[in-house]
Amino acid sequence: MSRFTSRSRRAAAFTSVLAAALAAAALAGASTIRTAAAAKPVKANPPVAKLIAQSKKESGLIVYGNAPSANWKVVTDAFKAKYPWIGVTSYDLDNNVIFSKYASEAAQGSRTADLLVSSAPNLWIYARKQRYLQDFVPGGLEKFPAFVKQYKGVFVLSPDPAIVVYNRRLLGSKVPTRLSTIASDSGTYDKLTGYTVDNLFGYTALWGYVQKRGWSNLQRIGKDRLRSATGVAQQLQLLAQGAAKAAYLTSPTARFTIEQNPQYRELLAWVYMRDTTPLVPRGIGVTRKGASPASAKLFLNFVYSVQGQQIMCEAGFTAFRLKFKPKNGCKNTLAQVYAKVGRKNVIFVPFSQKFVNDRPKFQARWHQIFG
Repeated sequence: MSRFTSRSRRAAAFTSVLAAALAAAALAGASTIRTAAAAKPVKANPPVAKLIAQSKKESGLIVYGNAPSANWKVVTDAFKAKYPWIGVTSYDLDNNVIFSKYASEAAQGSRTADLLVSSAPNLWIYARKQRYLQDFVPGGLEKFPAFVKQYKGVFVLSPDPAIVVYNRRLLGSKVPTRLSTIASDSGTYDKLTGYTVDNLFGYTALWGYVQKRGWSNLQRIGKDRLRSATGVAQQLQLLAQGAAKAAYLTSPTARFTIEQNPQYRELLAWVYMRDTTPLVPRGIGVTRKGASPASAKLFLNFVYSVQGQQIMCEAGFTAFRLKFKPKNGCKNTLAQVYAKVGRKNVIFVPFSQKFVNDRPKFQARWHQIFG
């Protein structure tokens, strides 16, 4: 079985100064980074047989990531079933801590992460600039949308659509498919939850929505109706308790949580946002200082394979391999997002200069509205 370790912000306090410096440097250095549209996949390397032989001499795979442990365990268990000699230890960390912990340990020569997984475009920009990642390209990338490769060694693991989760017992027959409907109907949607802008998934989803639709619907919601939260687990609890009727622009990992939790399955449902659905890129990369690079590369090859895409779908992430047809009725695919929302109403948030530079003013405006 794969092992998982959760760390609170207090437990990660030793990295806080480095995390702050890292985030600031990402903002300052963004002007030197090209946008994701320029990235093009290249031939994979090295051969899988060579990676397998090397991985048998390594000491297991360490992952620093921000994916919910229950979702991520589905993926790592499937990987271990394919490569049973590779033990996997995953740490569920805040985005800032993922990178600052790696940087601190790598600088000291300590055992550290072999893979980084994060939904923080700004921190991937900094990681690229600091050369934290190996220039490895997994096989099969030509079968994915061009945005799969953001920079050398930095890939999109899952383009996560920001969704709406709602308490169907409280809303009855009403299904909140548009943020404009939620904003304009204060009688029905008087109690809401969603991410604070200070959460990086939250900022990314909100930023993407505003690029398409502006601020007007968020302003109409206002702080009296919103109980903001730092994570999707807290949002689901508020919904199940009846303290909120809907959560907007939230993480699609909620899909798996609802399916696996009998209480949530009875009370809650989710839907794509049909006015605008931002795609929040969950990135992944193989580190330069990890002790098990071959194992890490095998993991990337696995998640981009047909088998890996099926597992990503089943785990509540978003499978996005072109022409991929999932089995067992799984619908967590990018093709399904386009079918439900319409491609013109979907916006992919790239690892870009504009996204990073917009953050201070964007945060300030959000706090002016919501406190």
